Amino acid sequence: MITPDAIADKAKRIYPKAVKAWLSGQLDAFFPHRVPANLSLAKDHAAAIEQVDRLRQASKDITGTGYTVRYESRRSRTHGLNQFPTAIVIDSMQDLVRLAGCAAEWTALRGAAETLRRRKPELVPWLIQRGNWKQLLDVADVLDGLLDIVDYFQSHPRPDCFARELPLAVSTKLLETHRRRLATWLDTVLPPHTIDHRYGYDAFEPRYGLRYARPHFLLRILDDALQAELGLPFEELSLPAESLSQLPVTEARILIVENKINLLSLPGLERGVALGGLGNGVTQLADVRWLHENPVFYWGDIDADGFVILDRLRQALPGVQSLLMDESVLDQFQDLATAGNGSQPKELSHLNDAERVCYETVCRTNRRIEQEHLPMERLVELLG
Repeated sequence: MITPDAIADKAKRIYPKAVKAWLSGQLDAFFPHRVPANLSLAKDHAAAIEQVDRLRQASKDITGTGYTVRYESRRSRTHGLNQFPTAIVIDSMQDLVRLAGCAAEWTALRGAAETLRRRKPELVPWLIQRGNWKQLLDVADVLDGLLDIVDYFQSHPRPDCFARELPLAVSTKLLETHRRRLATWLDTVLPPHTIDHRYGYDAFEPRYGLRYARPHFLLRILDDALQAELGLPFEELSLPAESLSQLPVTEARILIVENKINLLSLPGLERGVALGGLGNGVTQLADVRWLHENPVFYWGDIDADGFVILDRLRQALPGVQSLLMDESVLDQFQDLATAGNGSQPKELSHLNDAERVCYETVCRTNRRIEQEHLPMERLVELLG
């Protein structure tokens, strides 16, 4: 026989389903809701009476809220003619939230959903998607401020100012803290041409037209003659992508390396230019004009992250060629391999066949070879 505590536990599991029905306007069809329950009585007559009484004492008939017990009068060989429980039913959302202990959450959700529907009806389809009401609850306390930000971007798409300069009476940290949620909403309400889809949600500012402190990319000129041709008094410099793009780099060979140490260790290379230490920031190199006009090579760690970076780079620069990132190198230098980060393989559609085979191998075997450990002579041979 089910107990009142077990019914309360089941109510907690039913609650999200009821919320989904409410959001979809189907609450009337959801209640009354029958709770799956074992209503078999103990064979001992005294124990059976105790079970039924305990169930009744905690029911809505006695407490005024919660679950209702439905009975049926019948004769039993064991218990004689009696009222036997046949169903446990929750009659309304109010009964459910009190039984599940979600009354405060339900009140907050109703208020937040009403605010969203009133101020941004365009976001209702997002709200009714599975589980998004929980995300709305997470920002219920700051919802009006977040919607103020959305309003501003709708009225002033790509505002060309720093986030903290937005003329809004909201905390300057609100956007920074909730940029992922805001990005989802902005993608829903903004015209597509106001969003720079080259940038992901992790690059909120360039995606939606805000100013930001531009990341600097470290560059080395590997050829004295090319350095003089470019009019640079030094071989090493650090500039944002837009500034790097202004360099008149022509007929050069561009090498992008994953780690900064490798960049600093590279030997001289005729007509060579090197960039490094970028990580996933490689996609922002798409703004460097001469990377689209010269042959580009990428040398990264032989591990899951290295191939993910290569895949992202090739989205921005489709012609990039990889160096020392295939299974033959992994096999030859397996004595230099260490444990990887335990990554599961993903669908990396911009890898070629040889790269994909090596990527799947390092994921499956959880191995990595950091590029610093490979002999630089091998790279020179390939580029020579």
